[in-house]
Amino acid sequence: MAQAEVCKTLYAGSIPAAASSPSRPPFDDRSRGAGTRDEPGAKISALNTWGWGGGKVLASTALVIAGAFVAAAPAVAAPALPEAGRSPAIATIGTNAVGRIEQTFVDDSRPTKANGSFAGAPNRTLHTTIYYPALGKPGDNVAADATADRKRGPYPLILYSHGTNSFGAEYEPLLRQWASAGYVVAAPDYPLSNKNSPGGAVITDLDQQPADARFVIDRMLALSSKRTGALARTVDAKRIGASGHSLGALTTYRLVYETCCADKRVKAAAPMSGAAGDPPQFFTGISTPLLAEHGDADGTIPYQTGADTFAKANPPKFFLTLIGGGHTPPYRGGPDPAPTTVAHVTLDFFDRYLKSDQRALERLRQDADQPGVAKLQEQAG
Repeated sequence: MAQAEVCKTLYAGSIPAAASSPSRPPFDDRSRGAGTRDEPGAKISALNTWGWGGGKVLASTALVIAGAFVAAAPAVAAPALPEAGRSPAIATIGTNAVGRIEQTFVDDSRPTKANGSFAGAPNRTLHTTIYYPALGKPGDNVAADATADRKRGPYPLILYSHGTNSFGAEYEPLLRQWASAGYVVAAPDYPLSNKNSPGGAVITDLDQQPADARFVIDRMLALSSKRTGALARTVDAKRIGASGHSLGALTTYRLVYETCCADKRVKAAAPMSGAAGDPPQFFTGISTPLLAEHGDADGTIPYQTGADTFAKANPPKFFLTLIGGGHTPPYRGGPDPAPTTVAHVTLDFFDRYLKSDQRALERLRQDADQPGVAKLQEQAG
C-alpha cells in the first residue's frame, strides 16, 4: 500500500471536525484523571477522550505515521516459546503485593532532536516506572520501593509503551494487575512524546522509540543480572513481552514486527489501539504471537485499520474487539467491565506465551467471550 493510501486509510474520518484543543497533539492520550508524572501511582479516574482539529494537525500526523507504516508478509517460522526449564508460577491477578520503583536510564549513543523551544540533547533520557511482585500483603495499593519477592522469581518482563501526551505510570491501574500476577513491567516515558516533553509532546519522534524500548530492555536485564540491588534476580531474560497503547502500540509493532529489525528477545506482543503497515516491511518471516486489541468506536485510529493490520500478521494471533470501546478507555481507566476484560485477556495471553501455560488459551477464550463487551477472533496456528 502506498504511503498516501496508508494515511488516507488511517485518518479518513478519524479526527472530529468540531473545534477542539489545538495545543494538544494528535494521538493526545491525556486524561483529566488524578494520575500525573508529579504524582506517580496516583489513582486514575475515568478518562475522557479529547477531540482534535485542524488540517495542519491531520497533515503532519499523516506524514509521520506514513513513515512508520510500510509492510508485512508471509513466509514464517514457528514461534519460539521460552526454553524449557522451571516455568514461572501461574498466578491470578491479586496474588502478589506490588512494588514500584523509578529509574532513569540514559542512552548516550543517540541524541534527542530539537523540538519547539527545546534545542535538543546529545543523549536520550528515559524515566522509567517499574512494577514488580513484592514482599507484603497483596492488595490494591502499590508500595514505593518495596522489596522484591525473589522467592517466586525470576519473572517475565513486559515492556509497556505509553501513548502521546501521557506517561508510563498513567497506566498503573492496568500494569499493577499484571505485576500482581507475577510479572515485572517496565514503563518508560519517551523523551519527546510524554506529557512533560521539553517543547511539548509530539509524535515525530516515533522512529526513535523502538530503539528506546530496546535500550530499556537492555537496562532491565542488566539490573536483574546484578547480585544486589532493588531489581537483582527479578527478570527472566528468556521471557520478555511488549505492549503499548496508541503511539505506544505503533512503537510495539515496530519493535516486534518490523522485518528489518525486530527484537527477537520479545516472545509475545499485545498492542492496544494500534496499527502497522504492509508486507514486506512488517511481519515477513515473523511469527511472534500477537494479541491486538481495538475498540470498534475508536475515533483516532479506526477499528478497521487495526483489523486490517491483524489480517496481515502471521499466526498465532488473536484480535480482541472491545464493543463500543473508544481510543483510550478501557486501557487507561473507564467504567467496568471492559477494563477488567482487557486486564484478564492480556494476562491469559502472556501466561500462554511467556509462562508456557497450556491452559491459558482456554481462559483467554472464556474471558474474551463477554456479550456486549468483547469478542475474539483467533488463528492460534
